[in-house]
Amino acid sequence: MTASYLTGVLRESCAVLEWNEHGDFERVKQLAGCSMKSALFFTLLETDFYPKAGETSLVLCKNRVYDNVIVDYGEWREEVLGEFFRCDRQFVVGSLSEWRLEALTEAAVRRRQGFHWETLTVFGSEEARKNLEKKQRSPVRRVPVSLDVFQITEQIIDFYQQLF
Repeated sequence: MTASYLTGVLRESCAVLEWNEHGDFERVKQLAGCSMKSALFFTLLETDFYPKAGETSLVLCKNRVYDNVIVDYGEWREEVLGEFFRCDRQFVVGSLSEWRLEALTEAAVRRRQGFHWETLTVFGSEEARKNLEKKQRSPVRRVPVSLDVFQITEQIIDFYQQLF
């Protein structure tokens, strides 16, 4: 959804790297009927998607001079924190559902240790969101729910105008 906003509304170039083992980008590529533009990426709706990304993909993106590079590190993992904190802006996106809250709570502990990022959530109760704000002592923004991550609504535009 962020890439759709950056390319579709702001008209900026964007790459999205899947720096995790989920395999979601491969499924998106198959469902959309896309083919790889190179050995490393495919393009969908003006955004270049890099499945199974890593340092090589990141260097390639920096050399291609994208306006924006979004990196999806997957779950909160200690081994990617170095790369995560090298980013110009950091966002931790998570769910406030009771069975998923542990990862955000662990991140909140890190935040109190002096690390900084913006926290965004999609699902969960308002009570859980407020409790997380207290634990990490910073705002937790709620991302608008969208049935189609490629469709940009007025509500989504308003959200991203505040974020960027």
